[in-house]
Amino acid sequence: MKTFPYGAVLKVQREYSWADIAERLDRIKQLGLNTVVIWPAVYWWEDRSLPNYPYNTGHRILEYAAAIGLNIVMELAGQITTLEYLPDFVMKDEYFAVNFDGSLYKDKLSYGYVNYFHPEVRQLIAKQFGEIAANYRGYSSLYGYDIWNETMFSSYDQYTLGRFRLWLQQKYQTIERLNASWERVYHDWSQIQYTRWLWASVMPKVDFHQFHKETVGMILKEWSDVVKAADPVHPVLADNVHSMITQDGSYERPQDEWNVAANVDVMGMSFYPKNTPKVMSDVQRWETLTGFHSAATNGEFWVAELQTHLQTLFNPQSVVHPYELKWWNWEAVSHGAKGLMYWMWEPFIKGVQTMGRGLVDTRGRYTPRAETAAEMARIIRENQAEFTTYQPEQPRAAILYDKTSHDFSKAYTEYYKPFIPGSIYLDSIAGLYQALWEQNIAAKFITPEAVLDGSAGQYPVLFISNQINLDDELAGGIADYVSRGGVVIADGKLGEVSDLGILHRDLPGGKLNEVLGYQHADFSPDDLDIELVWNGEPALIVPGYYDRRMLELSGTKPVEVLGRFGDGAPAVLRSRHGAGQIIYLATSLWYGYFREYHPSVARLMSLLAREFQLPLHTITNNELKICTLGGADGLLLFVFNYGQAEIGAEVELNLPGAGANPIQIAGLYSGTKQSGVAVQGVLKLPVTVQGRAVEIFKITVVS
Repeated sequence: MKTFPYGAVLKVQREYSWADIAERLDRIKQLGLNTVVIWPAVYWWEDRSLPNYPYNTGHRILEYAAAIGLNIVMELAGQITTLEYLPDFVMKDEYFAVNFDGSLYKDKLSYGYVNYFHPEVRQLIAKQFGEIAANYRGYSSLYGYDIWNETMFSSYDQYTLGRFRLWLQQKYQTIERLNASWERVYHDWSQIQYTRWLWASVMPKVDFHQFHKETVGMILKEWSDVVKAADPVHPVLADNVHSMITQDGSYERPQDEWNVAANVDVMGMSFYPKNTPKVMSDVQRWETLTGFHSAATNGEFWVAELQTHLQTLFNPQSVVHPYELKWWNWEAVSHGAKGLMYWMWEPFIKGVQTMGRGLVDTRGRYTPRAETAAEMARIIRENQAEFTTYQPEQPRAAILYDKTSHDFSKAYTEYYKPFIPGSIYLDSIAGLYQALWEQNIAAKFITPEAVLDGSAGQYPVLFISNQINLDDELAGGIADYVSRGGVVIADGKLGEVSDLGILHRDLPGGKLNEVLGYQHADFSPDDLDIELVWNGEPALIVPGYYDRRMLELSGTKPVEVLGRFGDGAPAVLRSRHGAGQIIYLATSLWYGYFREYHPSVARLMSLLAREFQLPLHTITNNELKICTLGGADGLLLFVFNYGQAEIGAEVELNLPGAGANPIQIAGLYSGTKQSGVAVQGVLKLPVTVQGRAVEIFKITVVS
């Protein structure tokens, strides 16, 4: 049976004797964990006369782990570069990354200061990674290699510029096309330099950030190839911090989950919900995990680092309570995580995070958080088959996430911050996700590629929010999706420009405008409230936000006006196309909902949910949050209570294939067992969840 990797990161300190290391491995095993991430994987402080220097300690760890039954992931690139592939005795000034002004990147407080495109740096890393794999590949305890923990790269040097020029040449093919896009007059690709001049065209910034994200994939592929050349058997992993969809602050790293997933065997996430000053809300955690799962190859990812405790000595606000650790773990598992690693096993003993983190205390004693981890270990161990094979159920709603639209929103707001937030695109998506989450509606993020290849068709409803750019190809893909019966619900900006940053003549939507039946006349920041009449329901006053689009019906096709602004202008419009429809809200509705909760917006989402049957399953009290994993023989139902008081409710599970077969219901925490039968494909399950708790039920259809 496949094993669910469940463990912790052990930072091997130079102060540790071999007995200290072995004792820690024993304690990890005794707690019920089965995997240890060892960092670093090379030990420059060892006695140079030892056999296998500087890998002697690594050999002993792998040998001992095999003896006691632990799996080991060797972390090749963490946050202390000088202890890894660039020790001080080989470091040169020219290896530093370069700032935009040409100065060396020496002012970093931690990692991320290396120019990974410098040819000598590439050689040093290739040598180091190849040696690590050659030394460790023969051990039965070796699970694999984490080749890049928390990806990050930025450098304005000549080697990176050379890569950028090649990237531009592949995109534009001719210098004339680039000149037209950038509003420049280059004669040769070699004349292109880094630029932040945006007045004539935003494309230099948009193109650079598209390239910037792809650099991480270029580096990962090179490193992965090196490791696999020495060890083609064991998988390689790499990790991002949270999700590019939810963390606008990660934009400059850069971060791109789809890029990482395409270049490694297993993608991992560093998940720190309580790092200060930005503590994640419940919905932000769910959105982060949904985003990560959406990008993962085959839907599988690890939480490669899960916060165990406070960040450091001076921020007690980041203290982690056992109930929070339980929430975060099961949130990750219920969203498809296939591995969980705690950061870290024990507190830091030096550095900026001194006394931060740890499942155990400074004396190595188990903490209440460790007891929570042990309880989880039991449940995982007893249900390995389900946790390793079940996947999040296919939702009925998808949300379009377009990296290029994010780039455009950043570029267009650059000159006008802080009056116009650079995070407006992600904030719009966050407001939309929150409205879905409040109604217990599962969703998935998809990219334009899914629209173009037709796979978006598996989702009956596609939400599009503040999509600045639409080229003809994507506009055609959206129209095709609708013609086949899909429902598009869009708001805010909709295809103002092409992918080359040129304003469309026909708005909204560019080529998509052909199927809308109305035209853009102007924008206005006034009279934003919308009176909405939906399928005979009492009139609903929905607050618009930020701006409104003033639209004129073109008369080219029938358009149903579902809502109007205070002056009578169309605000919510429905256009039929083929077997489907496009509903357009002519204001930044979800961005407004992100900024401020309003019950009428929540009511609108409930109307949409009912009309388009968005929930997979329902519950009589949406204060409880439900999530499901599906497998060949049933479901795992997770029920979360984020309040302090006990809540009871009834879950209605849609099990269309159950027929009249008996259904077994097992509580994984409570140990209770009961049976039931689905009536017309619906199983009604009463649940009671204590305050700040999680209940998990295994639902098995007995055939």
